[in-house]
Amino acid sequence: MKKRFYLLLVVFTFPLLFSLSLWAGKSHATDNSSADDIATDTPAYTATYTPTVNVALGHKFYTFDAMWTNSSDPLNDPEDIAISPNSGHMVIADSGNNRVVVWDTDGKPLKSIGSFGPRADWRNPPQFNDPCGVYVDPSKKLYIADTQNNRIVILDETGMVLSTWGTQGTEPGQFNQPRSIAVDHFGNFWVLDSGNSRVEIFSAGGQYNATFGSFGTGDYSLNNPLSLALNNIDQGIIADTGNFRFEVFNNGGAGVTQEGWFGDGPYQFKEPAGVVVTKEGWVAIVDGQNDGINFYNSRNGEYEFIGMWRAKDNIISPNYDPHYRSIACDAQDRLYLTDVKNNLIIRLKPINKGELSQLPPTPTPTPSAASPYGGNGYPIR
Repeated sequence: MKKRFYLLLVVFTFPLLFSLSLWAGKSHATDNSSADDIATDTPAYTATYTPTVNVALGHKFYTFDAMWTNSSDPLNDPEDIAISPNSGHMVIADSGNNRVVVWDTDGKPLKSIGSFGPRADWRNPPQFNDPCGVYVDPSKKLYIADTQNNRIVILDETGMVLSTWGTQGTEPGQFNQPRSIAVDHFGNFWVLDSGNSRVEIFSAGGQYNATFGSFGTGDYSLNNPLSLALNNIDQGIIADTGNFRFEVFNNGGAGVTQEGWFGDGPYQFKEPAGVVVTKEGWVAIVDGQNDGINFYNSRNGEYEFIGMWRAKDNIISPNYDPHYRSIACDAQDRLYLTDVKNNLIIRLKPINKGELSQLPPTPTPTPSAASPYGGNGYPIR
């Protein structure tokens, strides 16, 4: 019923939105220093604007804050971004350049890690082939989904190789284009094995534990999923890109809910490509073809649509035409988006959260002694 309501809302409000939009104008070298070191060079282009807010369907939670690029050493297809839990630095999977770059909180480049190739030798600089996923742990280790080399590469804080997991294939522990990495409350690593349309779970040491998911278009099947995030009860939220929806699984791999179909309104997607859980406990899903973000309230277990942000709602700059791919959230609840079309990063800041921000969050559970892979750990919600 709620989806039909929103569909009718889209139909009746589209002429108003269209009229308002017309009125608004339609208008690699490796550095062995730590990721926390201070850089000496600055990006050639950094911009901050005060945007003009138009109209957003549902609640409006975020607005444009900053934009960064670096014309002297440009990004090329930035597929993923993570925020360091220690420094707040941006760690970017610069996929087209076969490297990972680290920028500070003002968009100042600090270091570049990696080059093209298949090697990942212990205590040496890594080589990558289209790295599309990055995760930073509290000890400052970097975990890179080295997508076309079909492995996970673990780096120390200076960018030197510590170890790797995985080989190409379809067997347990093997990969076909891994793209996204998340860590649960048990310290296990969830890897989105995109080409095999599944999730594989490993121990912190890289030991294979479990697999769930398979290719298809039916209930709880996956079709070229591009991103994975975990909420505070270890539910896996997957951007099921080829099926124009997101899916939620519990920590035993059982389906919880699935939402979405093709379109540009609430519960609709054209390219769900990135997902993150905000500090408020909301699920934010990037839609690359709709140029924005849909927000869902996961704290009540219902995953109800609560609002959206679209680039067209903020007059960011003249003729700005983005294609967003990935999303991250920092300690201040600001959101970072990678734009693979314009090869830049933008940041949104929270505004006007109102009464929804006062909803009590779902408490983080204490990990039980039960196996997290038997479906008897955290409950299905």
